[in-house]
Amino acid sequence: MPEPMYVPVLKGRQGELAALGRIQLATKNTILPVLEIAPPEDPDEPVAVTGILERTVKKVKDSWAGGELILDAGFVRSSVRLAGGQGVITYVIAKARSQGIGAIPVVRLSDQDDVRADVRAIHDEYRCGVAVRLSIEDMDEDPEDVDESLEKLLSDLNVRQAEADLILDLAVVNGDLAVRAGARMVLDVLRGLSDVDSWRRVIVTSGSFPVDLSVVAPWVFSEFQRYDAALWDAVRGRRRLPRIPLYGDYAITYPLWTSGPPFAPAPQLRYTLADRWLVLKGRKNDPRGNEQFYDVCERIAGHPEFAGAALGYADARIADPRAQGPGNGATWREIGTAHHLDLVARRITTLDEP
Repeated sequence: MPEPMYVPVLKGRQGELAALGRIQLATKNTILPVLEIAPPEDPDEPVAVTGILERTVKKVKDSWAGGELILDAGFVRSSVRLAGGQGVITYVIAKARSQGIGAIPVVRLSDQDDVRADVRAIHDEYRCGVAVRLSIEDMDEDPEDVDESLEKLLSDLNVRQAEADLILDLAVVNGDLAVRAGARMVLDVLRGLSDVDSWRRVIVTSGSFPVDLSVVAPWVFSEFQRYDAALWDAVRGRRRLPRIPLYGDYAITYPLWTSGPPFAPAPQLRYTLADRWLVLKGRKNDPRGNEQFYDVCERIAGHPEFAGAALGYADARIADPRAQGPGNGATWREIGTAHHLDLVARRITTLDEP
């Protein structure tokens, strides 16, 4: 398998999971997704937890069997024990691998002994390695302490650095000041690692898409800066950078999980451009309902920076929106996510920038 060049972090929801089945083959060969399993509605109920794990694997199987991804069960309560006393991460990694998905477990410095024991057992059985995901709170510690904590974690897991991916996750990065501060933090961490070149992969992830589109007026093009891409450029441009990390982002989604009752959004499209997102939405109370999505697509397709139908399935559908119907909120998220993945993968492979 080719080495990945781009690491998108995707929420385990219908639209983003479906997008993995809609991207170009060249994109699939370029990316290593990090998939965050959605927290269940009843976090303490084993049946509910098992259900969300099963559904996630089922949705990913058809689009990602034979491929590799990083599976993060850290948003599901680890204290819940499933069938046979299995831990959450043990259960979902075994299920994914039984379906031909090359799943790599995520582990955090804050994980307790039970999670570490489960991850160690997974690696012992599958030799899949691990992905260590550092939060901004982890990275804010003294670099020497971070290095020591990572060394102890890998020792507890019985994993060598060459078998481990290191994810420096800055989460929400919004504004030029946050970009500069985030780049400094990443540089401090990388310089503090005793042997940064020994890690299998080093990845920087961040996101800057807004939490919702409440500030977007109907039928008015709105733009949001891609500060996540700017952050990676700032990191890469730092002097004495000991290792250039892989680029990762949260695609067209706010990085943090948000709670609240589900609702049907107005027809909309989140369309990624080189340095920003273009957003257009209709009205909630328009009598045309979801058919407003046709007009949204037609206006996006008429924008001078529209990538063109040849980019992939998503852009072909935007160029000819009436061929398959207007869809719903999950469809619109699927199209926007698939376009983002195809565009960023193409930019990284052809321009060496996201």
